[in-house]
Amino acid sequence: MIEKLNRRSFLKATGTTAAIGSSALAGCTGNDGTTTKSGSNEMTDTLKFYSWGGSTQEALNKHVIKPFEKEYDVTVKQSSFGGQDKMLANVRSSSEGAYDIIMPSTSTSYAAAKQDLVEPLRLDNIETWSNLMPVFKDFIVDPGEKVHTAPLYYGTIGMAYNTDQVDDSNGVSWDMTFDQKYKGKVAMEGVPYVRVFTTALKLGMDPNKMVGDAGSYKEGVKKVYDAMAEQHDLVKKYWTSGQELTSLFSNETAYVGEAWGGRILSLQGEGYENLKYAIPKEGAMGWTDTFAIAKGSKNRYTAEKFIEFAYRDDVIKNLAPEIGYPPATKVTSSDIKSLPDFDSSGGEGLKFQDMEFKNEHQQDWSQTFEQIKLGNY
Repeated sequence: MIEKLNRRSFLKATGTTAAIGSSALAGCTGNDGTTTKSGSNEMTDTLKFYSWGGSTQEALNKHVIKPFEKEYDVTVKQSSFGGQDKMLANVRSSSEGAYDIIMPSTSTSYAAAKQDLVEPLRLDNIETWSNLMPVFKDFIVDPGEKVHTAPLYYGTIGMAYNTDQVDDSNGVSWDMTFDQKYKGKVAMEGVPYVRVFTTALKLGMDPNKMVGDAGSYKEGVKKVYDAMAEQHDLVKKYWTSGQELTSLFSNETAYVGEAWGGRILSLQGEGYENLKYAIPKEGAMGWTDTFAIAKGSKNRYTAEKFIEFAYRDDVIKNLAPEIGYPPATKVTSSDIKSLPDFDSSGGEGLKFQDMEFKNEHQQDWSQTFEQIKLGNY
């Protein structure tokens, strides 16, 4: 009688065979430049997964974790966090190998890579990496280094508007938040680096260089500050929380302004059909939640296969709508296209912040934004 191999047993068998066959090359390197030991490419019995809690954890459990466990005969041990700072602190203070997969967001990905808390991804072990939209294939959080994170879904800081008050027949542009006709009805996010980033987009500048046709950063950022001061006279409120944002648009204190797609989606679900959300033609700041493999993971190959599984069209297509954000892969469906943050350009409208550029300049951005708000610019 021939014993039927399950998926995990098959991968173990083939991985071990490959390792034995290449034992004479025990010092060879993987595509990430790290040394690959014999037998390292084997599926393990368990995987320790540290993720967002709440509805995100529920969706991941339903659409990724449970199907992965069934297909690969792997037990995924879950734990969750409520905030990125706490997650990063726990990973930093834990011994290596305490976690296999963690979920850093955009800025935390940078910190995790810089602090050597995550392993480089061995992309040869993630066959579905080609499913990613081009903008995410090059999502290297620490420039010049290896790929450390696998973007799962994305969101944006785009524009919301009231269709009863705002005409979008000529398309959606950040210029609408500078239009005098909406004076006192404009709401923008009150975070200095977001204000600078979005204003640079409005001016047609690369927000990670802020030079444009000005010739230098010094001259370019001066143009950005001037535009922020011009817009200040139109702004009713610089909101700093999701609750403030939803209140401003639901009670029509604001007609147009910066917003989070997820919050507008919630309002639409509550019957506010006159509210729309869009990525303006100039683009919008993007963010992403990612999978990363924690430093010292003893189940690194299994973690890579977990990422590979999550990127499968049949998996992520069902996950994304339930989480409420579009997938980082190219797969689409009517449910995905209906999500507020969906970028119909295939990712060309998504602009991600260069964290080194931000860290270099954000103190000056913050000080100048405070001066603008006080009328002292």
